[in-house]
Formats: sequence, structure tokens, C-alpha cells
Amino acid sequence: MERRKVGRPPKLNEENKSELIDKFTQYIEETDIPIIAEFAYKNGLWKQYFYDHAEFTDLIKKATSKKEAVLEKGMITNLYNPAATIFSLKQMGWRDKQEFEHSGTTTNNINLSSLSVQELKNLAKTKSTTT
Repeated sequence: MERRKVGRPPKLNEENKSELIDKFTQYIEETDIPIIAEFAYKNGLWKQYFYDHAEFTDLIKKATSKKEAVLEKGMITNLYNPAATIFSLKQMGWRDKQEFEHSGTTTNNINLSSLSVQELKNLAKTKSTTT
């Protein structure tokens, strides 16, 4: 007995996919800031559709690279609102975390010669209770 497929048939066949690839390529080239969700919406699809089909991988990378470059350039030249630009870039993996690298050595020499015997004993007790 043959099993029937359940659910809605796929919207796109191979011919339609080829057409969609051409439309996506044209969209990327003609749009200042390509947005995958916008293209998907305009073509009656979910954004996830493009991520789920390997034939769109290169186009997604191309759209993302163009968007990133345009936003970065727009941020540097004050063409776009800085807060919105930073938000968009963070969605693309950018971070504003600062990392510092320290080179050289550090020494923690503390002069205890001015402390009394009682103060030194108190320090010794404090150290033994914390470890």
C-alpha cells in the first residue's frame, strides 16, 4: 500500500526556485540595504525558507555582506541613525565589548612593616578564615 504525503504541497518546484534565485540576486543588486525578511515577505515566503534550502546560502551571505558594508559605511559617514545602525550590526554579530590585552609582569608587594604585631595576627586570622 502506497503512503500518501500529508500536508500542503511545496510552493516551489525546481523551475520556481531558479526564478526565485534570479529575483533574489536582482533584489540584492538593486536594493541599498538588502533585508532577507523583506524579500521573503514580498515573495510570499517565510524568511526561514531561504535558510532551510542550501541553494540560497551564497545569496544569503552576499545579502548579509552588502548590508553589513552599507551599514558600516553609513555609520561612519553619519548617513544613518547611529543607534539603529548599531542595533542592526549587533543583530549581525557585531559587539561593542572592549577587550584589553595586558603585557608585562605585575607584582603585588605590600609593605607590612608598619603594622603592629597585633595587626599582623588579625590579618593572619582573617586569611585563615577566608581560605
